Amino acid sequence: MLYISSSCLREKKPCRIGDIIKKLAESGIRHIELSGGTDYYETIEQDLLNFGRQYGLTYACHAYFPPPEEPFVVNLASCDDEIYQQSIEHYVKCIGLLKRIGCRTLSVHAGFLTRIGVGEIGKRLQGEVVYEEEAAYERFIRAYRQIDGLCEGAGITLFLENNVLSGENYRVFGGRNLMMMTDYKSIMRMKEQLTFRLLLDLGHLHVSCHTLGLDYREECRKLGAHARWLHISDNDGKWDAHQPLREEGSIVKAWKELYDRKIPITLETVGDMKEILQSAALTGWQRRQKDGEKI
Repeated sequence: MLYISSSCLREKKPCRIGDIIKKLAESGIRHIELSGGTDYYETIEQDLLNFGRQYGLTYACHAYFPPPEEPFVVNLASCDDEIYQQSIEHYVKCIGLLKRIGCRTLSVHAGFLTRIGVGEIGKRLQGEVVYEEEAAYERFIRAYRQIDGLCEGAGITLFLENNVLSGENYRVFGGRNLMMMTDYKSIMRMKEQLTFRLLLDLGHLHVSCHTLGLDYREECRKLGAHARWLHISDNDGKWDAHQPLREEGSIVKAWKELYDRKIPITLETVGDMKEILQSAALTGWQRRQKDGEKI
């Protein structure tokens, strides 16, 4: 099953999730992953319900959705009490929304060992505030278990996504990895302490492997057995750029080796509708449509 992320389309501010859903749905897309990058407005829930019914949509939800009234960076590992409680409350509200709109899947990011500002997302980080590692892990595990319990009670399946470590941020951090779950070794470290379903972001892993000097294909092979959901977009290994897919690119080649029809995929490439559909075609969804599978 292929989902298209709402973050694939970048709209002018204010960016409303309803406008994006309508454009995706009018292009024939019926499986949409609700993600970050949109702005808060009062009728978000009604738009999700209305468009869902009108077009027969199936939703998944990822990370920074729904957008909060006051933007902040969710971090379930934060040792700042205010950010930590805000992050948990974000998902408490999110789970309530998902239950009401009939969305049955939620994925969250692994934690960060540093404070990240709203304007730093996807960019060079300052790394000025660094959390004590063990305390951050304890907080993350406690919060994740709480959210997982709420999801279970609401009939929602929870997934946990690997983080991305860029080379520039690695240098800013003084050669320290301040991101949880960036590669096989650190993901297995979390597995030893926490039971979770892995959402493997192949773009994140590509950048992290480039930064840490790891063999991307080998990391994919080892993590493939643990993956229960995949995110895919292209990049050059330096930044998580969410570029359109390239058939001969290492990320598409890795995905082809990992492909399992039973594992859902989310396309996260940013572009216009033509570019999005071209990238979707490289995942083979058109061939699978003939067998009754919808995008």
